[in-house]
Amino acid sequence: MKRYTFNSIILKDKFKYHNEIKKDLLKLIIKSDDKKWIDKDQYFNDDLLKTDWPLADNANREWVKKHKDKFINQFNVFANALGYQKATLIKIWYQRYGYQQTHGWHTHWGNYTGAYYLELPKNAPTTEFLYCNNLEKSFTINVKEGDLIFFPCHFIHRSPKSKSKKIKTIISWNLNFDHVLEFYIKDREKIKKYE
Repeated sequence: MKRYTFNSIILKDKFKYHNEIKKDLLKLIIKSDDKKWIDKDQYFNDDLLKTDWPLADNANREWVKKHKDKFINQFNVFANALGYQKATLIKIWYQRYGYQQTHGWHTHWGNYTGAYYLELPKNAPTTEFLYCNNLEKSFTINVKEGDLIFFPCHFIHRSPKSKSKKIKTIISWNLNFDHVLEFYIKDREKIKKYE
């Protein structure tokens, strides 16, 4: 099998609404009836304090109804930076982690996914990725609370066991992209080929 290495992109940005919505978003998440999530079998190794993953395609959850548009605005900024007109949200959910809790190696379906670090205490792990061209090596992106990272759904990633006694809370999503930006349609003859 021949391998061709090409560049792929992970985007990171400070969520401009973080300071505005953090307290309200956490309040809505904490008061929800969602449950602990444990899924340990021959494939999964997940242990979450609380998640609404089973409802990820339900747009009627209170926190989603109230704040979804802010996330979509940010997703569209990322989509434009990658050459697409807009992002279409498929699923969105939260995950909360306590001490020693984890989400094992996995992928998502759709075009892009990511994590918004709503609550990120000291010693809490961030998303760990495997290199596509060397699955024996991993890497992380340096993030702080309030950051979003945005990456291709096929990237193998996980949330390692938390060493923090405080709770980590993230929002994650699956989305697809709409059409490419008009610039690339009209000026496609001007695009340079890399040889």
